[in-house]
Amino acid sequence: MASSFDRADAGERVLIRRRRQLYTIVPVKDEESALTPALAKKIAKARKEMREGKCVTLRTHEDIDKFLDSL
Repeated sequence: MASSFDRADAGERVLIRRRRQLYTIVPVKDEESALTPALAKKIAKARKEMREGKCVTLRTHEDIDKFLDSL
């Protein structure tokens, strides 16, 4: 699989078949993976809620289990 990524990085078109579906590997440049304005807004909102204490903090596996069981 690593060689497939190397070939895609070199500009070669790489196709992978899984069952009846065909996929292509396309390298993504850093500038193409930048945050969209909508995603940046969601992240800013989440950070604000965290600062205001509007979040749940789970520090241990037991905390996670208890929280998930309570849902």
